[in-house]
Amino acid sequence: MGKPDFILIGETKCGTTSMYNYLIQHPKVLDTFGNGEDYDSSYATKEIRFLDKFYDRGWDWYFSCFPETGIDEVTGEATPMYMYRTQVAQRLQKHLPDVKLLVLLRNPVDRLISNYYHNYKWVPGWKEQYPDIRTYFYGCPDRDYYQIDKSIYYFAMQRWLEHFPLEQFCIVKSEDMYERPQEAYLQVTRFLGLEDHLPKKFPVFRANDYKPIDPKFRGELEAFYKPYNDKLEALINRKMNWY
Repeated sequence: MGKPDFILIGETKCGTTSMYNYLIQHPKVLDTFGNGEDYDSSYATKEIRFLDKFYDRGWDWYFSCFPETGIDEVTGEATPMYMYRTQVAQRLQKHLPDVKLLVLLRNPVDRLISNYYHNYKWVPGWKEQYPDIRTYFYGCPDRDYYQIDKSIYYFAMQRWLEHFPLEQFCIVKSEDMYERPQEAYLQVTRFLGLEDHLPKKFPVFRANDYKPIDPKFRGELEAFYKPYNDKLEALINRKMNWY
């Protein structure tokens, strides 16, 4: 039985499956045993989902999902739903106050678009109710608003920083990972205290293909998210330069 040294907490549709698959190629990063759920092979061991879905199973069950680590070895998981869930940070701080937290953040407009098309493909009734993203953005009821809300990273990071100091986070722009994967990978592995070791390839996992949205509407989305992006930059003391 082990304990996670790191957790990749989010956000969804920001490249967490890719980053986790890169990390477990490092010889000193031990993969989890999974949680017993029947997942796609690209993330069969990635998401434990304990802190938001299986919390009733208890901490001993959670720790049993991880191997014991040897000298200079680390293990961890990547559940991108953790970032948005309101109880996760408090639960984690109580039991694993020193865990290292990894965060991938993508241009919030692109994240929303990707999430919309993910739901369009996989969620029953979604495409009938929301035949295009503009209909979704301006007409969705409260129960479906969470996808819009998840691109407002400021509120989630503000909540997490109430429980963990900023230096305990490694925040990576998704765009950096896609455009310069070696640099983004080394940023994370060095944060974890690992020796440099690069994978041979950096494929993109679970990518969505979709057409670009109307430029005018995209501008409306950018204007909507900009005030929250500005607050996020002040909160984490870093420019994201998304647009």
